[in-house]
Amino acid sequence: MDFEISKLFIEFQESGSLFLILSTAVAVAVGLGLFLLHGRGKNIPPGSVGLPIIGETLQFLRAYREFRHKEWIQERITKYGPVFKTSLMGSPTVVLTGEAGNRFLLQIDYNIMITKQPKSVSRIVGRTNILELCGDEHKRMRSAVMRFLKPDVLKKNVGKTDAFLRQHFAECWEGKESIIVLPLMRQLAFKFACHLVCGLSDTNEREALRQDFLTAIKGMWSLAWNIPGTTFSRSLKARHRIIKRLSLIMEVRKQELQQGKASPQQDLLSCLLTMEDDGDVKALTEEEIMDNIIALLIAGHDTTATLLTHIVRTLALHPNIYQNVLDEQMKIVAEKPPNESLTWEDMQKMKYTWKVAQETARLTPPLVGGFRKAIKDVEYEGYTIPKGWQLFWVTSTTHMDDEIFKNAKAFDPAHFDKAIPPFSYTAFGGGSRFCPGYDFAKLEVIVFVHHLVCKYKWSLVNPDEKIIGNRMPIPAMGLPIKLHPKENI
Repeated sequence: MDFEISKLFIEFQESGSLFLILSTAVAVAVGLGLFLLHGRGKNIPPGSVGLPIIGETLQFLRAYREFRHKEWIQERITKYGPVFKTSLMGSPTVVLTGEAGNRFLLQIDYNIMITKQPKSVSRIVGRTNILELCGDEHKRMRSAVMRFLKPDVLKKNVGKTDAFLRQHFAECWEGKESIIVLPLMRQLAFKFACHLVCGLSDTNEREALRQDFLTAIKGMWSLAWNIPGTTFSRSLKARHRIIKRLSLIMEVRKQELQQGKASPQQDLLSCLLTMEDDGDVKALTEEEIMDNIIALLIAGHDTTATLLTHIVRTLALHPNIYQNVLDEQMKIVAEKPPNESLTWEDMQKMKYTWKVAQETARLTPPLVGGFRKAIKDVEYEGYTIPKGWQLFWVTSTTHMDDEIFKNAKAFDPAHFDKAIPPFSYTAFGGGSRFCPGYDFAKLEVIVFVHHLVCKYKWSLVNPDEKIIGNRMPIPAMGLPIKLHPKENI
């Protein structure tokens, strides 16, 4: 996850409190010093903790913003080896790289380490969201969410997804000479997530909710100080508005379920509201439902939108790949009556299209990695990682490994013609933390690509547009493109 630490200094300025600045700096310095002292006498991995207090945070964030985080990690691997220490966000951190590091951290042993989110994330998203939970509570929440995100529900949503995306292209692409892709993809992804998660169809209400989410998201990686005027304070207020809006939706849905006007499987909210105690698995509280609805709407807004944007960019940069995708999709069109909806069987024929999406996510994964926290001394590869230290796994060291993906820097969907070793491809997480919405994201992506290539050709306004890190790796200008519509099929 991307932690926008350079915003800390903006937050300091916004707070306007010299005492707060100094006291926080002292507290962080003392805490970091105690952590480092705890590591004395132990075989700590090699590396550098950088500057006092801030460690190497600014260097890491600068590299991420410039989309050079892969090189930043590789430089330290070359110097120190595949396991090295640094300091990020005021905490000593050990980075574990490669397939072995991913395996160790993604198959979490909750007896020795837990997932770790910044305090600002838990305050904005909610303390009971699935990203925050560990052990049995995480299993319980994941099980509840997966009751809806299962194959038989997925199959029923193919036709709805097809109609949904037909409408998107008719409203947002048809008749346009040019568009900016990223903001459109964010609107699309949020609209689809609202449809899937809570069945919200009212355009004005959905847009108001999206604006609140945009404000809330900005504070997820800032100082967790509820001081008027700060990013975090504005984000907390946005969370309160989100809860108010979602609470009204929840109350209406409860009544509809009681009156038989809604089905328990029509969306995730209905599914979670009708979950009952089942042995050791307890029904969810309203707080748990709310926090996880918020978490999934945020995930649907950011990660899927980023992937869709990069697919549009990739197909423009690689005409041969575009043609291969088009050939696959036109074969499906040729076998169907005009304007007939896509079916589950059609989805199974889009194998090459999905490989293109997987390869896109390999080279530009939405998340660079994730943090864990040692709750006791952790032994790994002959080193000791002291209690309280952070551990960090990264996607780039396996995604860019030529031994796993031959000629890894090249875009080649054939990388996915054969099985990938476990924990080597982590664009969607791994282990118990594998993305629960993976299959629905896949459905949205391949149906989007189907309509995109069948109806349009396009070109990049700025072929050399830079990729930057801004929560996710995104085109700096949002990816403006020129549209070249084809005859309707």
